[in-house]
Amino acid sequence: MGNYYKKYLITAMTIFSACTRLSAQEKTAPAGNLAGDSIPAVGVSATKPGWIESDNLTGDWGGGRSWLGEHGIILKPRLTQFYQDLAKGDGSHGFEYGGKADLLFNADLGKLGLWKGFSFTVHAEYNFGNGLNGSGGTVVPVNTALYFPGMDSSDAFDLSSFYLQQQFGKSVTLVIGKINMIDFASTKPFMGGAGINAFWNCTFAAPPSGTVPPYLFGALLVLQTKSAKFGLWVYDPLSVVNKSGLKEPFTEGITFRGNVDIPVTIAGLQGHQGFVALYSTQKGTDLEGDLILPPLAPGTSGVKNFRYYFNYSFDQYLFQSPANPQEGVGLFGQIGISDGNPNPLRWSALAGISGKGLIPGRSRDNWGVGYYYDGFSKFYEGSIESIEPIRDEQGLEIFYKFSLTPWLGLGTDLQIIRGATGKENALFAGLSMVINL
Repeated sequence: MGNYYKKYLITAMTIFSACTRLSAQEKTAPAGNLAGDSIPAVGVSATKPGWIESDNLTGDWGGGRSWLGEHGIILKPRLTQFYQDLAKGDGSHGFEYGGKADLLFNADLGKLGLWKGFSFTVHAEYNFGNGLNGSGGTVVPVNTALYFPGMDSSDAFDLSSFYLQQQFGKSVTLVIGKINMIDFASTKPFMGGAGINAFWNCTFAAPPSGTVPPYLFGALLVLQTKSAKFGLWVYDPLSVVNKSGLKEPFTEGITFRGNVDIPVTIAGLQGHQGFVALYSTQKGTDLEGDLILPPLAPGTSGVKNFRYYFNYSFDQYLFQSPANPQEGVGLFGQIGISDGNPNPLRWSALAGISGKGLIPGRSRDNWGVGYYYDGFSKFYEGSIESIEPIRDEQGLEIFYKFSLTPWLGLGTDLQIIRGATGKENALFAGLSMVINL
């Protein structure tokens, strides 16, 4: 682990330690004052949720979590564990255990004395154990959470996000720094979930395009209007997974991405239609990034000096609960096309149905069924034919996540994939446990 990661791991541990000490102080001291601000009383009122009903396993830290929130500091520690099996397909069969411990830190710097709308976000991630990504002849990661930031010698650590954000009024947001795009995609309706709270496969958690690194370094501008949301991204095309992004950025080119997201209401039900257009000056056949593809054969030609990508996506509720509009069932889908050279992914499509709640007594549960098809570039297929045959990949995923308590979730997942390099269909089955600490 380099000095960069050591430095910020120590910072993250210091923050968490400080919160722990704060909790201990409040349990032993009467309501008083810390840095000139009042601290909530220790006693638990009748209106506060009990341990089982709390949003977090560790509760309110004796009032410390609430006090930090009132002062613009949010800490979200989480532990996710996976037990996944390659039941059928190429390779060794059997269950593998792996996990992710992560800590999301956000500070509203306006509440800490700086200007209004200014905030700072850090996301620290630590992967441990083993995973099945790349097994069964698959190309797209079957476990997004364990693929980023990796499983380097059974563990890997990274600050996947380290950025500043400025809100201008109610309609304009600017984000600058190292940004975890898995997090940004996690809020996408019916999909998202960062590979933890919904689909595990990367196709649904953060659809690969070959042009957007999983962790990128750059700037994102968002304009929200009454009729649509517009975005403009400018970023380094090279992935900054396990890198700071500050060392010689943009040496391999620059990428521009524009998007528009239009809210659509059909028969009183909410939905969205989205369009993306992307152009990059990145040269060569550098395929490092969001796919587990084999290396190109020596002497491969056909390199281009630019890349492009377009996609269309939609999501649409089929039913929404009158009592809670967040509960319901909806359709989702996306289709994308790229240059196919040097981008190895020529085109891709996905579709599915997903829902939340609706089962009596299970209002927090969520589930989904999705299918995807990835068509690889004919240029790419020909270039590696002598090394390892490759074909288009397609797969089906089904998941159900039980919300046992607000802070504890148990997930089940099944994937059937015709892998790009597999000789037979692969079957993956898994269990997960998510604990919001």
